Amino acid sequence: MLLKNIIFFILLTSMLVSCATTHYPTDMKVKPTDSNTDIGVRYLLGRGVAQNNNQAFYYFLKAANEGDPFAQNEVAYLYAAGKGTSQNFNKAFVYYQKAANQHLASAQFNLGLFYLHGLGTTENKTLSMEWIKKSAAHGFGPAKEMLRNAPNTIDN
Repeated sequence: MLLKNIIFFILLTSMLVSCATTHYPTDMKVKPTDSNTDIGVRYLLGRGVAQNNNQAFYYFLKAANEGDPFAQNEVAYLYAAGKGTSQNFNKAFVYYQKAANQHLASAQFNLGLFYLHGLGTTENKTLSMEWIKKSAAHGFGPAKEMLRNAPNTIDN
């Protein structure tokens, strides 16, 4: 049981750091032409504005509800982490599912983890494996590594 909890903690940590906001430069300033997603990134990371999770959530949610898969993934991450909003795995699952259905590899991986551990949904190892394999097929490193190094994590 302890080993399973350790593996779960590692996977959850991986999920929470797998958001794709790390490619933004540090000296960005908010411009009137910025999208809600861009503004959300700036607030989440404190790039050109004071870091503010509540504002990040607000702008990502606006973009997510307009169908932006990147923003959907970030909203899911914020719900899962309880940043800028209260922690809610059910809502995180819904937004990861929306982004995953639009072929966002990081969301596919995170959705697989949610199925694997029954976060916001019923545990389903078959669906978990399907989503993690889809993510790996799109080249997402953590999914490829998980399949290569810990296949028993999913199968058991």
